[in-house]
Amino acid sequence: MHPERAPQSTVTETRTLPSVFDNIEVSGRVGAIPVVDIKGPVTVSGFKRHVVESGQGREISADTPVLVSVTAFDGESASTLSPAGQPQLFVGRADETTLGPELLSVVVGAREGSRTIVVRLLEEKGRAPGATSPYEIDVVDVLPAIATGTEVPDTHDSPLSVKVGEEGPSISHGDAAPASLTTQLLLKGEGRQVTKDDRVVAQFIVQGWSDGQVRSSTWSTGVPELLALDDVMQGLAQSLVDQHVGSRLAITIPPDLATGDDTLCVVVDILGTEPPKQADDASMSGETSQS
Repeated sequence: MHPERAPQSTVTETRTLPSVFDNIEVSGRVGAIPVVDIKGPVTVSGFKRHVVESGQGREISADTPVLVSVTAFDGESASTLSPAGQPQLFVGRADETTLGPELLSVVVGAREGSRTIVVRLLEEKGRAPGATSPYEIDVVDVLPAIATGTEVPDTHDSPLSVKVGEEGPSISHGDAAPASLTTQLLLKGEGRQVTKDDRVVAQFIVQGWSDGQVRSSTWSTGVPELLALDDVMQGLAQSLVDQHVGSRLAITIPPDLATGDDTLCVVVDILGTEPPKQADDASMSGETSQS
């Protein structure tokens, strides 16, 4: 009799299939204009996403305030498809009206400070001007809805005293209103510098000096607003120009540079900028092909 042979072991080789995201390299910090380098073919069927950086800020839930930056790139040449080479900003609430269904699915559940790469196969009518490929790469940054710059030490000679709580800024001051425009830097940002032609995404509160009444405020809802610098008070525009995204300013605006009836106290967070005019942009708004 022959001894019974031991059963031979079967070795199964497991291979990890390459991902489309292995061929895409994104550089630059969250909130800055990203640079995309394509290492190989970029092809998908429909819509795919990949988180490259998880943020540490507030988690975005449906219908909450949101600020999202999307920069679109051609899936073949990696050239920028966004107008003027600038990211497209989405400001409002996390809903389909503000973001559309695809971008909403990327943003809800993400944290402020996060970055996600999205690759989409687009129908021809949904492609951005200048696209040479049916595939689009979108770099999606979820940005903070309040300023996150470095605190600037108080010099104790500023006309305004500002404390910021969960309900927003609280402003106090002395008796005599400054005769001229004053700008105090509370937080110093490191983002893009504001130019006179920009539109600025901001959180702000405007309060009368004499009566202490709040004239307007975004803090009541937490939703930032987009301010065109050629359409705001002259004193506010002058104070914002040359400041950096991420900064918080405390400003006093004399009547002749404000609304004419009182000196105004303004606290403003600079959250982002856009060029003055935006061309039509298919970024995250064109139809994704599911074929």
